[in-house]
Amino acid sequence: MLKKSLSLLAGAFLIASITSCNKFKKTDSGLEYLIAKDSTGDVYPEKGGFITFWFAIKNDKDSTIDSQFSDPNPVGIPTPEAVHKPSIEEGFWLLTEGDSAEFLLNADSLYANTFHRPLPTGITAGSKIKMVVRMGKVYPKKFVDSVMVIQEEQQKNQMAEEMVTYKQDSIAIQDYLKKNNLKGQATIGGAYVVKLKENKSTDIFIAPMDSVQTKYVGKLLIEGTEFDKSPAGEYFTFVVGMGQVIKGWDQGFQKLKHGEKALIIIPSRLAYGSRGAGGAIPPNAPLVFEVEVK
Repeated sequence: MLKKSLSLLAGAFLIASITSCNKFKKTDSGLEYLIAKDSTGDVYPEKGGFITFWFAIKNDKDSTIDSQFSDPNPVGIPTPEAVHKPSIEEGFWLLTEGDSAEFLLNADSLYANTFHRPLPTGITAGSKIKMVVRMGKVYPKKFVDSVMVIQEEQQKNQMAEEMVTYKQDSIAIQDYLKKNNLKGQATIGGAYVVKLKENKSTDIFIAPMDSVQTKYVGKLLIEGTEFDKSPAGEYFTFVVGMGQVIKGWDQGFQKLKHGEKALIIIPSRLAYGSRGAGGAIPPNAPLVFEVEVK
């Protein structure tokens, strides 16, 4: 009697399992999928569009290997083409905004063709894994194209503004040099270095990754207003070429040797640009620093 009951129980479990598996549908390529939530969205992904989504990956033992659901920001990608089928790329095309679905995928194919990396620990080669997807926004090609047009226009306007500022800074720097009868050496970015005190005892210039100690006074080039200086008797220390200071300094100090004193004249694009710095440095302001290197 017990054996019969167990046999019936096992049969019921098998039927339930088969029924569960039969809930999954198949595309013509053989992709197995189950739409867990069918939303009211009516916009499907299309070539040239953009999609956002959350996902989780479970191995053949139903253990979660990776999940992005806790992140408030979804993954965002251009609508992918289904180059390899069956694939998750093919699956995305089945979903509209707000849909949730499960996909049964070949582990080797998913990681080799989609993620382009080896199988992680916890996933067996040749096994089937489940990828759970919740679709976020689905943007059609027309919308993406309109956004690109706006961005391109903004970039053109920005470039035009930058060119105007570039010319203004160049004129201001050349006027400063001429007015003060100075000769400067230009850096690759357009800053100028004017030596006030040279160190002729060495041919070794400051190089990237060098630690430098310097005293300095910073002024607005056009207005002549002082906005910063090192405390009396103290040196400011930084490493050249590491982005610890403005680009004009990183470039300018490489024209100097230890023990030298100079003016570094910096166009705004190598200083604080269109954002300025607090109330002391206005937007698009070229600067001049008098520096003394230890």
